[in-house]
Amino acid sequence: MRISYRAHGGSHDYWQRRWDGVAVDSGAINRDRYPGLYAERVIAAQRPTGPVLEAGCGAGRVLRYYHDRGIDIVGLDFIASVLAAIRDEDTSIRLAAGDIGLLPFPDQTFSAVLAFGLYHGLEFGLEAAMADTRRIMKTDALLCASMRLDNLQNRVTDRMAAHAMGPGEGRFHKLNLTSGEFKALVGGAGFEILRLDYVENMSFLYKFPYLRHASQRVFNENAARGEGYRFNLLGHAAQRTAMALMPGQMANLAVITARAV
Repeated sequence: MRISYRAHGGSHDYWQRRWDGVAVDSGAINRDRYPGLYAERVIAAQRPTGPVLEAGCGAGRVLRYYHDRGIDIVGLDFIASVLAAIRDEDTSIRLAAGDIGLLPFPDQTFSAVLAFGLYHGLEFGLEAAMADTRRIMKTDALLCASMRLDNLQNRVTDRMAAHAMGPGEGRFHKLNLTSGEFKALVGGAGFEILRLDYVENMSFLYKFPYLRHASQRVFNENAARGEGYRFNLLGHAAQRTAMALMPGQMANLAVITARAV
């Protein structure tokens, strides 16, 4: 396990500023890319008869998409202002304020849990948080969770960030696990791992504007999160080649789909 550091005020400060800086998501997702592709696999496979939890719902992209399609879904986040902004857009969406380390739900509540970009934001208590996730899930419920990988891609990204930081500025940013460590974490909490996918999401190559799609040359986080971080032909060729040759090293995330046992 490796820790990434950034020049911000810590995890809560990072997410507070990030969600305060974007508009509430419309509920439009790209089902061919992360996270829509993986969320859709779980929802389609489970055909949930009970409620679904999106843990770490942020600005509501996945949450609103499934809510608008009649899925009984609850959004959880620890940033109160982003929940208030979602509620201002649609008062019918079920929301809960809370922390993934101590979930405010009874045992065996949910038939599926979606958790994208969440667990690697925990400075402490990762194993306890995964165990509490299992506690609130019914037997045979499906978990779909992502984790920042400890690999070449993220080491390069973190090295680039370190060069931009001044002395003493580094604060906890994210955890990085190898795929083996991620599997052990999920399996050890009482899940049967069904599959692990390597996901590129936002490659470090995307940081170079000349490799981005023309529609994203000027960066807009809402658009990029909704459409996926899109490359132009040169960027796409470079990223496809890198992923084909070294998927475990060039993906920045791993996504595990697992069944509660």
